[in-house]
Amino acid sequence: MKAIIDTCSLISFVRYYLPFDQDNQLKNFLETQILEKKIIVLDKVAKECEYTSQGLVISALPFIKNKKYITSTSSLIAPAKFHKLIDNNFLIGSEKKGLTDAEYQSKRDSFLNSADCAIILYAYNNKASEEIIIITEETGYNNDGKVFKKIPENCNIIDVKTQTLPEFFKSNDLINLSIDITATSLF
Repeated sequence: MKAIIDTCSLISFVRYYLPFDQDNQLKNFLETQILEKKIIVLDKVAKECEYTSQGLVISALPFIKNKKYITSTSSLIAPAKFHKLIDNNFLIGSEKKGLTDAEYQSKRDSFLNSADCAIILYAYNNKASEEIIIITEETGYNNDGKVFKKIPENCNIIDVKTQTLPEFFKSNDLINLSIDITATSLF
């Protein structure tokens, strides 16, 4: 099984898990999983991590920028069926209603070039040859006014499972880590 991790999960990992990871068990686990390509970090996700949250992920996990850790999306091709899914299934119809054709095409092109779409497309293209899950902290609730559904909803459409970080850690027997919350500066 391979997992593809999104930007919001990496940000959550750095913000909410690393401060309690005094002996680097989680950080080492994540780095090993990424190096062994059990967790896939797409180049678009790595790039997004550079400018999202003031580069917090890159500062805390500098290995994310290393090319041997990331997977290129340069050869990722969206088949015609995927384009139809975007226009018919990934789309939030009520958000498209007020858009002209040109505005919709611009939003569609932006979505196609996004890290989220790359994650979904990577899973879509590879799910037949191996079990794929997507690690995301996103919920399926579309409350941001975007034209396209969130990762979990799109994954339901293409029949790819999603997990949150806690679910992923639990499925990898990491739930019983010894964490020292008194050693952090949060309290």
